Amino acid sequence: MASSEGETDFSAEFAEESLPAPVSTDAVPIRLNSLFPWHRPRKQKIRQDQWVGLAARLIQKLKDQNVLAPQPITLADGTSITRPPEVRYLTLPGLDYLDVRLIGEMCSSSDCSLETVGFLSDAEDAGTMARARVRETSLIQAGYIKDTSITLPRDFESICSTDSGTLRELKRRAPFHVVNIDACGSIAPANATHSRRLIDAIHRLVELQLSKATHRWLLFVTVDARDGDLDSATFEKLCDAVRENAKASAEFETGTIAFLHPGATDLESAIAAAKSGDGRPFLNIFSLGFAKWLLHMAGAKQWSVRLKRSHCYSTRSATDPAPSMVSLALEFLPPPVGLADPFGVSRQKPSPGGATEDPSMQILASAALIDDLDVLLDADAELSTNLNASTHLLLAEAGYEADALSPLVAEAVAGQTTPPHRFPDLLARPES
Repeated sequence: MASSEGETDFSAEFAEESLPAPVSTDAVPIRLNSLFPWHRPRKQKIRQDQWVGLAARLIQKLKDQNVLAPQPITLADGTSITRPPEVRYLTLPGLDYLDVRLIGEMCSSSDCSLETVGFLSDAEDAGTMARARVRETSLIQAGYIKDTSITLPRDFESICSTDSGTLRELKRRAPFHVVNIDACGSIAPANATHSRRLIDAIHRLVELQLSKATHRWLLFVTVDARDGDLDSATFEKLCDAVRENAKASAEFETGTIAFLHPGATDLESAIAAAKSGDGRPFLNIFSLGFAKWLLHMAGAKQWSVRLKRSHCYSTRSATDPAPSMVSLALEFLPPPVGLADPFGVSRQKPSPGGATEDPSMQILASAALIDDLDVLLDADAELSTNLNASTHLLLAEAGYEADALSPLVAEAVAGQTTPPHRFPDLLARPES
């Protein structure tokens, strides 16, 4: 069916705002001559084992369920071709698109194509914008992503506005199989004076997904979770999601107390102790509350949520190892297809499907298993070295200058038991 004139105008306007697009001859891509925090090996482990690993397992499940299946196409000349199944991925790719690069490679090895929608908040800088165009174009030309992929030069929070062109475009491309919100700050900053916060955008995105998806999908959220950086009223409401669950389940209440503060005599004391204990205790109650908040919202639509293997690490000063960032992985499971007969008139059992375990207890158990990647890497020199080497290869391919990358493959030095693996503790280049 032909598009209306209004739809045509909107599509043309939106295409002009996305990447890639014509670049001013005055726009010179920024030099890639320094390393950034996301080049630490712990972030490479998240990319490889969490994002790519879980996405690969999801894709295999969807292929087994025939949700992702090749499509036979007959061309105008009568020729028949087979189009590979398309994986849709929403991300905040940053400057390097490393997640896009790795997931694109995984999709290709799984005989799938990858269409991405990215948000680039730093695109107001001409050099950053030019770099983004070059990088995305190179990934398209290399076959890692489809040429229908776009990067939007704006904040992800822009989807909060229900009448925004951004949200309309997402509705057109949704549902996504994988959503990756890799943020550098708080999910709800304490000093935020505007209504468009990251947590509000996540709510809008989940709302969109649950309205359009009929298949399971993954949500990755990496955010700062430390005392003082999170709006207290918002945090209290996340804790309310935990309290609500505890009212309905004595088992969950007992388990939550043991998880948050084993010495507490009641839930409120355990929550209070966790909230006041900056570092891992604070991160624990935040992670549990956030996952429970998503579960309650999904439950209103008869969906379920599972917390998958997640990680944390420190972004504090080098002398403070307490974790402050958490990288959560959540799988959304659609309602079961089976129809229960409340009166037992039919002798047929409902078709199988849906969650097979108590999602609240599953989330609680998984929250207790969130591992500290700094501790892991400090104890495993070989793993740290291998992750540095993988990062080095990716960044060299992306065009980083060799001199900037040299610390990633440097030999161990006096006073260091392993090659450098903590930013900004990477070996500094000698002054020329």
